[in-house]
Amino acid sequence: MKTTVIGIIGGIGCGKSVLADYFVSLGYPVIDTDQVAKNLVKPQQPGLVALITQLGRDYLTDKGELNRVKLAEMFFSHPQIKQQVEAILHPLIRQNVSEQINRLRGTTEFIFIAIPVLAQVRQPEYQLDRVLLVDCDQEKQQQRVQMRDQRSHEQIEAIIAQQASRAQRLALADDVIENNGDLNQLHQQAEAWLAQVKQSAV
Repeated sequence: MKTTVIGIIGGIGCGKSVLADYFVSLGYPVIDTDQVAKNLVKPQQPGLVALITQLGRDYLTDKGELNRVKLAEMFFSHPQIKQQVEAILHPLIRQNVSEQINRLRGTTEFIFIAIPVLAQVRQPEYQLDRVLLVDCDQEKQQQRVQMRDQRSHEQIEAIIAQQASRAQRLALADDVIENNGDLNQLHQQAEAWLAQVKQSAV
């Protein structure tokens, strides 16, 4: 079976995870690089060991787990910390994703990889055949994040400013799904897009 590997990208609140969940419901494997990262920073895992070696034990909780709140605060407010964390985790994430793709290849028509960090999209380990962007208006993006995370308007703007711009995402994308409507509309667009991709592969 020929397997097509598709990267899913999108800014915070644009619906990347919701779209990924829909593809899972259709029976396709989705590799979420965020989840891979979370697994790598569990106790005794290589990501956490490397982070604490680099940043210090202040980033551990009393239970010996990663203090995610502290790391997130420092990550978004201190570029140097952000660079250190990415330099440690990104190679480990890419290796893990590559291993998963190689196990799945030939067993499924599509493999989807949810990739939140745009700089990672063209990494050879991800073996991407095409890139799908889920996009939405910035006002809708801010509303969704506010409802989901209970963050302040200023915090959300700071996170969006840290991410790649909409123009940069569009430049990388082979396909775009606009997610300004409800869940049903997103699913309909995803179905139409899948049909189109399958047809083009014939």
